[in-house]
Amino acid sequence: MKRVCPLLERETATTTLAIAPPPWVVRECRESGFVFLENPPGYDSLRAEVAWEVSSARESERRAAAEPALYALSTAAKRFRLRVLKRNKVADLAVAIVRRLRAPQIRLLDVGCGEGTLLGTVMERLPDALRARCRPLGIEISDELARRSQAALAAYGGQCVHASALDGLAGLAPHSLDLIVLASFLEHEIQPLPLLRECARTLRAGGRVIVKVPNYASWNRRLRGTRWCGYRWPDHVNYFTPATLAAAARAAGLEVVRMNAFDRLPISDSLYAVLGPRANTA
Repeated sequence: MKRVCPLLERETATTTLAIAPPPWVVRECRESGFVFLENPPGYDSLRAEVAWEVSSARESERRAAAEPALYALSTAAKRFRLRVLKRNKVADLAVAIVRRLRAPQIRLLDVGCGEGTLLGTVMERLPDALRARCRPLGIEISDELARRSQAALAAYGGQCVHASALDGLAGLAPHSLDLIVLASFLEHEIQPLPLLRECARTLRAGGRVIVKVPNYASWNRRLRGTRWCGYRWPDHVNYFTPATLAAAARAAGLEVVRMNAFDRLPISDSLYAVLGPRANTA
């Protein structure tokens, strides 16, 4: 398939960026500044052929072979942050948001939930009484990961919908979700604006969307060039800066309620934002 600018959703003048290996073509829209893969693989291939667990393993092998010392250092730092420092910014944000909710039943959705690990982490960090009010829901297109996630979420009274993100969200009632997590997902979505519109449709008043994407505005991206860790071909199809992420939220009927200096640090390869429904759309 051939995509037009996903942010403006129409043909625009673009610049071809020489950053992807053939046959992949990356464009930068001259009007919006949005960077995107023009010819991504279709949704069907995401179920198995280029499913996340397959492409992730392949990319890890490639990086380990290309830059073994740097890869080993990066892997060790990530494990130290997660296992020793217990730092997981998305989970921290999710727990903080859930703790503020007062609804008798709270519905949490993780889009592209993988094995259900993030939702499990959030549920385990909640007090018993609050956990009992929460129902975790995942959407996962990968055949294998959907199966694992269903088993994991069932332990908390939840479930995993085996579908694409758009199809999974389309089956949910309007204003039925309190928290939606798009962690390391929006960069994979061929139709990011329709997806964000579905998030706006299904979000309750006062609900929140947590977004984590590679930070295309990072200094490391400029320094590393085509070796930047945020590039993954062909499953990363969108590259967001703070400005284009905020623009996508507005175009979808959402607004940024948090994207502080620490969420968009230029020294970080990750970009974070918390979105909420716009006042006139909630």
